[in-house]
Amino acid sequence: MHSTLKLSALSLLVIAGHTHAAGFQLAEQSATGLGRAFAGEAAIADNASVLSRNVAAMTRFDKIALSGGTIYVSPDVNIEGKTTGLLTHADATARDIAAAAWVPNAYLIIPLNEQWRLGFSATSYYGLGVKMPDNYSAGHFGNVSDIKTMDLGTSLAYRINEMWSIGAGISAIQGEGEVGGTFPSRNLIAKHLQGDGWAWGWNIGTLLELSKQTRIGLSYRHDVNLRLSGDAIIGTPSGKELKDTGSLDLPLPATAELAAVHQLTDNLAIHGSVNWTNWSKFVQLEADLDNMSNMHIKDEHWEDSWRYAIGMTYQLTPQWQLRSGVAYDASPVPADRRTISIPDADRLWYSLGMGYQFTPNLTVDLGLTLIDGKKVDVTEKMELQPGNPLTTSTFQGTSEGDAWLAGLQMSYLF
Repeated sequence: MHSTLKLSALSLLVIAGHTHAAGFQLAEQSATGLGRAFAGEAAIADNASVLSRNVAAMTRFDKIALSGGTIYVSPDVNIEGKTTGLLTHADATARDIAAAAWVPNAYLIIPLNEQWRLGFSATSYYGLGVKMPDNYSAGHFGNVSDIKTMDLGTSLAYRINEMWSIGAGISAIQGEGEVGGTFPSRNLIAKHLQGDGWAWGWNIGTLLELSKQTRIGLSYRHDVNLRLSGDAIIGTPSGKELKDTGSLDLPLPATAELAAVHQLTDNLAIHGSVNWTNWSKFVQLEADLDNMSNMHIKDEHWEDSWRYAIGMTYQLTPQWQLRSGVAYDASPVPADRRTISIPDADRLWYSLGMGYQFTPNLTVDLGLTLIDGKKVDVTEKMELQPGNPLTTSTFQGTSEGDAWLAGLQMSYLF
């Protein structure tokens, strides 16, 4: 991996933290769900993208179902503040530090017989990145972070009876990451890490169909430790670089969703979700280097987080369907744990969507969401020379991030 001075392998999630789901999650698994703020995802099952939220809901499909799409994420994340200390005293404002990104997805459901369904999925649950400006005065707190993950899943669902279905799946998760830090106001590498890796995960779900009008879904995705292995660089103020190899364990936390949908009339349905993420397992980051001593990067001590979403769907005509939703996404980062690399904040989702059925088998959906992240105070300290308090550098300022998300989904029944 290449090695970083304050190696916040998660600093990429200034974006995800401010403009996606809590911490460094991505919620953008389908444009259909995007149009309702992902309210009721584990129970609705209007196309094959339900595989991303509740594999048990595959039993709602009696034909082969294919769905694929992409979501474009356009974030606006800004840092304002200054660094102070004996060796650092400068403006530390950085604007537009989060890059735009495309988040694709694809899903396939195959009915095997009246009871069994087989599913395949390709999506992402974590990712995106940030990059600070050149010669950034607070670059020692982290100047670049970029993490990408891909989740390739296969799953089975079984219908026990007309009311109850269960399902389970496994995932192969591929990830690659780059994190780094520079000396204050200089582009010289202090530490830099770059690597990739694979991990296995699993998930389970159940679906209760209480009536033709009402469904309840419950799903759980187990936590994974994704080990990123590769190259490391540790630099000196003179420009000398020491190279090594090593690995970093990146925790991907367990998640659960309880969702419900109810058809109020022939045209109007309401739906909602409560999501839980086990961020309290995210205690610290530490890099294991092969030749040099292990590097303790950061203590995190995050807390479990909750997300609440409610939405509605209206069948305007036999072809046109309208969707809307709102969500509140609580941050897992305590106020005194915010950093310039992972400030994170509570956020609100405002979503609209529509779908058009071109034929009985072909549907195209559009979704649009504004994510409004709160402006939060950030204070962070570090010793530029560990063990020497005279070299303490302090960042004090604010972080704020919003994002627009737009998605397109195409679904087909064979």
